[in-house]
Order: sequence, then C-alpha cells, then structure tokens
Amino acid sequence: MEAVTAFVDAFYDDYVRSGYAREEDQHLPSKDVLVRVCGVLLNTSCFREEGRYSSFRVCFITPESELLDSYLYSHTVLFENPIPFQPRELHRLAPALNADMSYLMLDVSCEPYQAIGIVASYTVWEKIMSKEVASGNRMPRIPNILVKGPGELEICFGEASLAAYKAGECVFFRTDAFVSTVVAQQLRKDSMVPEEDRLRMLYRVLWNVSQYGHGGHLFFVPSAGACEGRLNIKYRVKSRFAFQEKESVMDLPDAKREKEIIAYADMISKFTMVDGAVVLTKNFDLLGFGAETLVREGNRKTPDMCFIGYDGKEDKTKHFHDNGMRHRSCYHFCDMVEGTVGIIFSHDDVIKACTKHNGRVIVYDHVVLPML
Repeated sequence: MEAVTAFVDAFYDDYVRSGYAREEDQHLPSKDVLVRVCGVLLNTSCFREEGRYSSFRVCFITPESELLDSYLYSHTVLFENPIPFQPRELHRLAPALNADMSYLMLDVSCEPYQAIGIVASYTVWEKIMSKEVASGNRMPRIPNILVKGPGELEICFGEASLAAYKAGECVFFRTDAFVSTVVAQQLRKDSMVPEEDRLRMLYRVLWNVSQYGHGGHLFFVPSAGACEGRLNIKYRVKSRFAFQEKESVMDLPDAKREKEIIAYADMISKFTMVDGAVVLTKNFDLLGFGAETLVREGNRKTPDMCFIGYDGKEDKTKHFHDNGMRHRSCYHFCDMVEGTVGIIFSHDDVIKACTKHNGRVIVYDHVVLPML
C-alpha cells in the first residue's frame, strides 16, 4: 500500500492546485479514501475470468447531483440493494460495466464503502463509433478511476487520463501539448489552418491511433521541399487538407466541413498502420506515408535532447538512447529539419510530441487528449 499512497499523494496535490474550473461535484474525495479505493481496485484488477481481466470506471458523484442533469445523454440507474465494495463482488459486476460508456457510482461517505448505481452515457459513444463526433469528452466530466488492466489504474477527469499507476510506478499525462507548448507554437507557425480545425484534426487522429494499438508516427514539415533528401516516402500522394483541392475548407458549410475533417483525419489515422511515418505540411496537406528517415553519415551525432516532464521542467533522467528505433529516427529528423513536429504513437498507448527549439529537440511524453 505504500506505493499506492505515494501515487495518490503525488497526484492529489497537483489536481487540487491545477487551474481547471470545477463544480463541487467535480472534486475528489479525501486522500485516505482514495488510497482505500485504489487498494480495492488493484486487487480486483488481478481477477481473471475466461482469460479476460476486468476493465471499468468508478466515480464518487451522488445520484442527487445537478451536474448529471446537464448531460443530455447521461442516465443514472440505482441498485435496489447496494453492492459491497469488495474485489470479489466487483469482479462479478464488472462484465456489466463498459469503461467507454459508464461509471460505477461509489458511496464513500462512511465505511464500509458501497457501489450504489451506474451512470450510463452510451448515446454519444454511439456517435463516436459511427464517426459523427470528432473530439472532446463524451462522458460526464467528473473525476473517476479506471481499472485498465492487472495492477494498472488511471485517475481521469471524464475520459481525460491525468495519472496512471502501473507496477508500482506513477506516470502523469500532459493535456496541453498542442495548445500551450513549443510544439503548439511550431504547428501554428506559417500555418493557414484555423486553430479549431487544427485541434479537431489532431485529436481525432490521436483518438483513432490509440484505439488501433499498433503504433506509428507523424511528421508535420515546414514544406514539401524541406524534407527532400531527408525522407524516403514510399507512398507519395498529394491531397490538400480535408480533400479541398480547389477551395478552402473554410468556404464549406459548417456541417460539411466537420464531416470532411473527420473523413480526412480517419484516412490519416489508417496510414499510420503502415511501417514508416505519415508526412504532412503545417497546412495539413498530405505528402505521403510509409516514409523512412535518411540520416546522412555526417549527421549521425546524437541530437541535443530535452525531455519535459508533466510539471514543465526538464527530466534529466531520460536520454536519447533510452528509446527505440522509431523514436530515435523521429528525434534525428526533427533535429535535421528545423520547424518539423513529430508525433510518436507507441504500441502501449504512450504518445510523444517533439520539435526542435533553441538548438535542442524538445520532447513531451505521455500526451493525451485534453479536458475539453
């Protein structure tokens, strides 16, 4: 339990200090309550049935909360008899709980804790699956704990992951990589794509590729000429942003523009499944995919690296050679072609974003969708 306590301590103060505007029902219970809840959930996560481990979310909101009334697609179902908050009971109940659609409501006002109902939010998720929604939180924006796998928990706000516990280690996630970092500044530089469309496109791709679980990477280059001799693009194509070859996407009606951006993002996402990088300009025009970086003999020096932690400070424990070939080639390319932004998707859902700034390759680790 010492590791769980350290995890809660590390996360809790940061959550309380963060600048997100919250209503009363969006606050966390006390630290000691969270420690006890996490302990039970960790034990539950290790139960297996027919080769599968449970995955579900728990929340602490009360059935009387007015906050839930503001979500059109949120419905609350209460148990006639509360369920004891115990690993064996939770394991039996877990098959009824879809982590993408529902929260299990806990009453932690007194001990022993109990599960008192389910908050279901399935309608909007159906829109996601049918490609009608591009980005943003689909579930009620309340703090919750996701049981993700054996010995693995995530503390979330809605669907946005804030911190993870795995094998005794704590990992914090960044939600600001594409809005308030040097990566965001570089993507905006010389780009004609409006901010709202840029974020909609990026978040859609991030969400899709994370679902694939395959890994991959994207390069946003300053221009087509900037990467000549630096990339071998196996599948060269030419497509302007959102397929608009003769007119600006901004000239389209809102509904059509939304659908075109979604379709374009979904296409880009699938291209990441092919070995090699997907290459786009800052205007999101597609140059090709299956790209291999070409590092010249004289440029094989290790780039000057700077890994940024979740707190905005440099993490000096991380180094260039700690990473695999996909990561190192991305860092090399960003070092060679200034103005490039690289986004790397790992098989285990870890996302990194990097660019060169003031002579160093800046890397933001554990990037996730923001709390919209």
